[in-house]
Amino acid sequence: MDPYSLFGIGVIIAALLLAYLRRYPLAQMLVLINLGMFLLSTIADWGSPFYLSEMQRELAFQPSYAGEPSSWYTVLTHMFVHADLMHVLFNMVFLMLIGVPLEERIGRRNFALCFFVPGVLALILEATVRSGDPSILILGASGAVAGTMGALLFLYPKDEIPMFLGFIFLPRVPVWISVGAWFAIQAVSAFTLPSGIASGGIAYAAHIGGFVAGMGVAFLLPGEKESDPDDEVDLEGLATTDELRKIKERIETETEPDVRRVWLERFVERSVCPSCGNRPKLEGNRIKCACGWERSVR
Repeated sequence: MDPYSLFGIGVIIAALLLAYLRRYPLAQMLVLINLGMFLLSTIADWGSPFYLSEMQRELAFQPSYAGEPSSWYTVLTHMFVHADLMHVLFNMVFLMLIGVPLEERIGRRNFALCFFVPGVLALILEATVRSGDPSILILGASGAVAGTMGALLFLYPKDEIPMFLGFIFLPRVPVWISVGAWFAIQAVSAFTLPSGIASGGIAYAAHIGGFVAGMGVAFLLPGEKESDPDDEVDLEGLATTDELRKIKERIETETEPDVRRVWLERFVERSVCPSCGNRPKLEGNRIKCACGWERSVR
């Protein structure tokens, strides 16, 4: 195997372990890994006469690998290599716009399920559609990113997120409009272009399959759904000490989301469950306790 490929696999594993052990936001770490892997593949491709570097070809998936267990590692690595700059930038912009707010709402563990499970299922569908050309390379995170889009649409269709309309940036658009419009474009393109769902170099099957799989994973997540007012926690009721009341004030006055999140985590770490008196945990946008008590927090 090419040394760049081995180093790239090491980067993926090390970065994911670091995110898990240090509890770093997974969506942002995935963006950094993908950008780093693209930089590495660009270095590996320096002076190469081929369109893709040896590293990209070795870490991408081919339908012929289905019967080769020694190449099954590409089921994971294909999500971290991209064909060109626009390919990786397009996917990473969507991952930031969709993945970050989704992870904030459902937590790292559930977000990982909404990213990796649809990513694998999208690959299987794309490989099936492309089975007539077993040597074709399938690479990119688009199937996994589509999974996060499907999950966000299923769980929080009324939430508002940023959206690009061509070169126009819209800061607040309902999820059902922005994500729904993207999926409609994929579906129309897949079934109207001359070559259908296997048209050109765009993995329409992976996009559609990942999106549907993301909705399916979201459906199976326990207790995750669009919150209603009766399900939201009142921090005043948990602020039972002077320290907690001071932290609550910082949370209510803080305008920077990341800083507010840190104060919220500190608040939950020092509070007690109103149902059983044990320490609850903050997962995504929900405060949960082992006794079963849980509430959403905005």
